[in-house]
Amino acid sequence: MRFLWILLLLLATPAAAQPVGPNAIWYTIVAENGDVLGHASRESVAWRDGRELVDSSEIRLQEGAAPTRRIVERTVTRLDVNGRPVSINASVQTGSAWSRIEARIGADIAEIVRHASGERRTMRLALPAGVRFDGGEGLLAAWDPAAAPRLEFQNFNIGAQVVERVTIEALPGAAADAQGRIKALRKRYEGAELRAVARLLLDRDRRLIEIAQPMFGTSIATRLADRETALRPHRPYSLLRSAMMRSPFRMSDDAVRGHIRYRLTFRDGIEFPLPQTGEQRVTARPGETIVDICRLCGPGLATDPAALADALRPTLWMQSDDPRLRAIAAPIRRLPVNEARKMEMLLERARPYLLDIDFTGHFSALETLLNRSGDCTEAAVLLAALGRAAGIPTKVVSGVVYSRLRYHGVSNVFMPHSWVLAYVDGRWKSFDLALDTFDSSHVALTIGDGDTRSIMAASQLASLLRWEEIAEIRARPR
Repeated sequence: MRFLWILLLLLATPAAAQPVGPNAIWYTIVAENGDVLGHASRESVAWRDGRELVDSSEIRLQEGAAPTRRIVERTVTRLDVNGRPVSINASVQTGSAWSRIEARIGADIAEIVRHASGERRTMRLALPAGVRFDGGEGLLAAWDPAAAPRLEFQNFNIGAQVVERVTIEALPGAAADAQGRIKALRKRYEGAELRAVARLLLDRDRRLIEIAQPMFGTSIATRLADRETALRPHRPYSLLRSAMMRSPFRMSDDAVRGHIRYRLTFRDGIEFPLPQTGEQRVTARPGETIVDICRLCGPGLATDPAALADALRPTLWMQSDDPRLRAIAAPIRRLPVNEARKMEMLLERARPYLLDIDFTGHFSALETLLNRSGDCTEAAVLLAALGRAAGIPTKVVSGVVYSRLRYHGVSNVFMPHSWVLAYVDGRWKSFDLALDTFDSSHVALTIGDGDTRSIMAASQLASLLRWEEIAEIRARPR
């Protein structure tokens, strides 16, 4: 399963693999139980024609007897003399794998280039007037929550390569404490879809001193610290055990092969809509949501020509136009069999490229093809890209799945998971390369194109749900 999305949040927070100057601001990155993941820093470097903001982070992970893995991120934002960004370069090093995103910022367009092992891909993103590039940090110094309890703006997110809508709200009853600190909630949206939630702690000068982000099974905080504390040696962190949530109910194998109904409520009053798929039907009620999952329970995604065309286009993560992916899909595309059978055949063709399990990093379909390793997100992205290369509309679903058996020492748990929705034979149907089969314990939380943004969002949204009831629905005998 995918557990790296905790780390991907660091691309969107004040974030060391490279030396930084004596005036750098330092942070520690810690889990809810106090375990340290790593450290981060921010430095401002003056230039004759402007300045650079350098955000860096390093975390160390280890799972079982596997070697320790270092994940290093660095984002450099170049500002002109007026303080407006002219370029942003973000890089991620995960062991020997790497990727780099470069964005040149124009008046109304961002030219974005993503470099990774084996490929270079470009895109253009329209920038609306007044778009911000700092997550709203520059607005906080003059913010008076009593006069304006809510800030709202558009923000360019280099990690997700999107313009997002962001809101920052003072928490109810969160008047300044004795030290003048304020607690606030920041939400990030892509269109109407909630994509990230963070709790902010501001000092009396409205500077960010902590960002705490709920994650599946825990929360991760980036917390202001001194250099000595931030760089203090620590044991590598284990993500696997932290990214599981014990189920309040035990489900049998027979039950999950049939119809399951879930009654879910929301933590901290943060409500959001769950998606509907070909197998998942969602009924929203005040303060709760009912989710029914079975083979034909859901209405499916949109099937209009524009929606299907969008589910066929190549993306930064699913390079379905690449000759190497098309060569795998082409023989199956030409076969005189139905589309569901083609997806099953593509699943078998994709399996040899995922013989080695790797829980760190998030890689595109082409990177997965070259690396020949990954976990459920790589499996989903690769299968979805092959589907598109074969002319079958696909989307990547992220959410949770139930495991009754013992997994890394824990049983009866929900875990993060990703799979594929394909439009086959006139309806949307789920296919799961990582687990071989789809069942009614697959609860969808986000639908995207295999991008880190939608995958990361599923983990955060899962942490905001309470599992109140889980019931097996059986058909009445006739």
